[in-house]
Amino acid sequence: VFLLVVLATAVVSFSSDRVSDGRNAVAKAFDPMALIARDTCCMHSGCWEQYPERCNKG
Repeated sequence: VFLLVVLATAVVSFSSDRVSDGRNAVAKAFDPMALIARDTCCMHSGCWEQYPERCNKG
């Protein structure tokens, strides 16, 4: 029973590490997309009037 618990813990730990690696990759891919969306919004007066915090350069 003890070995079964150790094995199950190792599998869960390994799986969660792989999931967090995937999340990091998604976060890295999202940064350029967020910049593009912000820049596109700032080109349109209706958007930058509604979301001025996105276009503040200061």
